[in-house]
Amino acid sequence: MSIRESIDRAPLSRYQILVITICLVIVLIEGYDLLLMAFSASAVAAEWKLNATQIGVLLSSVGIGLVFGSALIAPLADRIGRRRMTLLCLGIVIVSMAGSALTTNMTELGITRVITGVGVGGLVAGLPVVISEFSPQRRRATMVALGTAGLPIGGVVGGFVAAIVLGTYGWRASFVVGAVFTLIVFVVVFFALPESIDFLLFKRPRNALETVNRTLVKMKLAAIDALPDHEPRPKNVVVTELFSGKNGRKTALIGFAFFVMMAAFYFANGWTPRLLQQAGMTAQQGIGAGVLLNVGGALAAIVFALLAIVFRNRTLTIIAFAGAAIAFLSMGLSFGSLGWTLFLALAVGALIQACATGLFTISPELFPTSVRTTGVGFAVMLGRIGAIISPILAGVLIDGGWSAPSLYLLFALPLVLGGLAVVALGRSGREARKSGLLAPVSAGA
Repeated sequence: MSIRESIDRAPLSRYQILVITICLVIVLIEGYDLLLMAFSASAVAAEWKLNATQIGVLLSSVGIGLVFGSALIAPLADRIGRRRMTLLCLGIVIVSMAGSALTTNMTELGITRVITGVGVGGLVAGLPVVISEFSPQRRRATMVALGTAGLPIGGVVGGFVAAIVLGTYGWRASFVVGAVFTLIVFVVVFFALPESIDFLLFKRPRNALETVNRTLVKMKLAAIDALPDHEPRPKNVVVTELFSGKNGRKTALIGFAFFVMMAAFYFANGWTPRLLQQAGMTAQQGIGAGVLLNVGGALAAIVFALLAIVFRNRTLTIIAFAGAAIAFLSMGLSFGSLGWTLFLALAVGALIQACATGLFTISPELFPTSVRTTGVGFAVMLGRIGAIISPILAGVLIDGGWSAPSLYLLFALPLVLGGLAVVALGRSGREARKSGLLAPVSAGA
């Protein structure tokens, strides 16, 4: 029996729950760091007298960093390890969040937000892989889904902090809070987060056997006498694994699905509070709608995790895309009515987060260990391009005379296409394992 099979057959240990919880907390804090700009946008615009296009650029600046983080930083996890990559990204976020609090103009804030995006991009792409590799097969989808709940929960925290801190201490203080939270998480990760067994078995760094056995014992599994054999892979493994044959098709489809999901996600999270204020609601009501978006997202991630125990991940994800398209359509048709708009904000947040949870659950199962973080990072990178484009596009369209309802209608159709991409993905989860896409660790995958 391979080590991977032992992990899959054993019950979830307290140590595995600890590791997954640490990952959840990291994502929660980074959700705060990532979405904070949406809640600070009105205060920043008032201080520096910015128009909608300029605010759109600031909202998209973090997305630019997310692209580089997903494309360049996340793949480092397949070279230097999941643990080192996590510490590197947290360090980047600490410095950039503190730097954001010291900025004096739009350009400086945009630069620091790009840097924040680099760190968060590496984390958001890499942590689902860590959760996946520490979870048994029968609970993998549930654990990854729970991990993704941290992002909207962080958005909820960001909304409450914004409501409390912005009025009293100013928008800069909210960035200081984010830097401090991230520093605390950095210390926890340094002392408590282990390296992935899958990575250790494939890369075989110095003292790999001892490190693997320490982790196995903590997981209540038997230690091994020697590292299992594995086949060496050619140097062009990334190109071969990601962009050829059926894997190439799946890489393109999952990347497109991430693109449309993140375009809709960052438009809704970035612009909803401000659009509602422009429609006549108070600043607190606008922030409240932004909080509801993330409350819905957190609830959706938890519900998805529970449903994933019974239903196939791909089926749940397809339903989520269809529901998100309907929610955006409804938001566009009824925008402006306070009670109905707040309810729809909850629905939009829930369904778009369910799409994200589904994609992050499916994607690690599409790639073998040697390129797993690289593959997920590439798909997420394509999504981040959508995250960059949509807030800027929304700002330009608003300055060009588009109404808020028409913007929500604009994003409904791409979500339908994203759902069709997931349909085209075909087999995932258990079927991916059967087809060899998620090979056992002992075989060197």
